[in-house]
Amino acid sequence: MIAFILALGLLLQRGPTPQAASVTGQLQTRDGAPASAVRVSAIVAPPPNVRPEEGIQYYEAPPPISTTLSDAQGRYRLANLPAGRYYIVAAIAGQGTYYPGTADRDRATIVTVERGSTSTFDFRLVIPLGGRVAGRISPPPASGEEEKAVLSGVKLEDVIETAIRPDGSFEFGHMPHDTYLLNVAPTPPGLGSIAFQLRDDDLTMLQFNRPPTHLVSGRIVVDRGPLPVAWLAFSTPQTYEPVTINPDLTFSVRLQSARHRVELAGMPGGYSIDSVRIDVANADVSGVVINVRAPRGLPHVRGRVISSTAASATASRVRLEGPIVGALETSVGANGVFDFAAVTPGHYTLSVPQSSQFAPLSVVVDWNDANVEVRASPR
Repeated sequence: MIAFILALGLLLQRGPTPQAASVTGQLQTRDGAPASAVRVSAIVAPPPNVRPEEGIQYYEAPPPISTTLSDAQGRYRLANLPAGRYYIVAAIAGQGTYYPGTADRDRATIVTVERGSTSTFDFRLVIPLGGRVAGRISPPPASGEEEKAVLSGVKLEDVIETAIRPDGSFEFGHMPHDTYLLNVAPTPPGLGSIAFQLRDDDLTMLQFNRPPTHLVSGRIVVDRGPLPVAWLAFSTPQTYEPVTINPDLTFSVRLQSARHRVELAGMPGGYSIDSVRIDVANADVSGVVINVRAPRGLPHVRGRVISSTAASATASRVRLEGPIVGALETSVGANGVFDFAAVTPGHYTLSVPQSSQFAPLSVVVDWNDANVEVRASPR
């Protein structure tokens, strides 16, 4: 089974090949009419020695290798399939119809496709069609940017994605009866979700209106000591926008017009921020300052670089690296002395990055000042 999972991972990474296979066919409704705008997928089947009747549980259904929508006559075509064993499923896994006509995957027929072949499989739905789901995002994606509409449901085994076209439109086709949540990925700033319940009526006018955004920029100021590794975000009751903190503790982000709360998560105990709320109206906002309070009494890490005269000439700076604060550097003064004035307790590696003559040292910092000697390794 492990080998199957690894092989599947490699299979999913491959692109179309010149000798890829294809599967075609016609899909019909339960009463024999053409089933148009229905999602049809090819899903990798388990190895031949995996038999449900023997009590062996099949690995969780992998994502489809190929997916398409049936046309007005119910015809479908699944292209670029590597040779292998597949389930052909109409609608969605968990609420779909598997070839040749069953809702139970364990009773479905596994089809084998050869390299370069074209196989035809016609079948009829056993689960009623729900309404069609389609919509639009406005304005559409910027030129060259790829966005997806993402559908999740109470009864779905997985989320369903479809590409948003250059004109902003998207379509999932007919979907089973369910309660759904519709999103866009990556999520534009300020764009919320659309919740709806689908029965037999089509929902083809679902509309996302992309909010106009404004540039918000500023910096983080720590009253004493370094800033630990943290995750900055701006949130409203409906949205959450993560922000990258630059090495110099500045940041910039585009936000919609609203009152945003500043969140700084992931810091160790003892750190806090002042309550900050940013009001974004109809213009850019600059000069935002987020004040971080560090614990009192953070320890010093002092030491001395001890080496020959030639080696000490290259030891101009010393670095502390660890998962809590990332990297800290300080200069080496007269006689090789250095001092990190405030260090968050934790485990660090101390090094002299300019010279290979100094082996990295493991340093554990508690709430007491630490003294470290860094010696050049003999050649």
